[in-house]
Amino acid sequence: METALDHARDTTLESQALYNLALERMARNNFDKALDYLLQSLRISPGNALYLSYFGFCLAQANRDYDRAIRHCKQAVNALPVDPVPYINLGKVYKLRGDNASAYEVFQRAWTINNRHPATAAELTRMGIRRRPFFTFLPRTNWCNRYLGKLRATLERRLIGHRQS
Repeated sequence: METALDHARDTTLESQALYNLALERMARNNFDKALDYLLQSLRISPGNALYLSYFGFCLAQANRDYDRAIRHCKQAVNALPVDPVPYINLGKVYKLRGDNASAYEVFQRAWTINNRHPATAAELTRMGIRRRPFFTFLPRTNWCNRYLGKLRATLERRLIGHRQS
């Protein structure tokens, strides 16, 4: 398992500069170019788990290669288990793939690692708080759970509205 010290040792000024360029491109939603920069930085510093994590995220964004992206992000999570960033990137990949349940679980793990990390809080807020299904023995997508869940939400809204009047 990689430690923070190993992670720092594997970083060079050149790879850090390429990584910073990649972050800048990601902020501008240019994931293809960010992917190129991250690939170059990984060639220089192949053991850097943070680069690998962002590489996985960009791979999912740019190429929709979710299986490879998840593999890279999981590698980064295993290498840096006490850093929330690899978990956040893994959760984002799950979200892109449409697996919201796994994304939420990973964001929750990131939250337990560092509940002051702004990206974790933002992702959990975007996901919203989900209530338990009406019948826990049925899948959440079952018609009965969906119908009764909507009915419960409507009744709660009406009750809250009457209390405030």
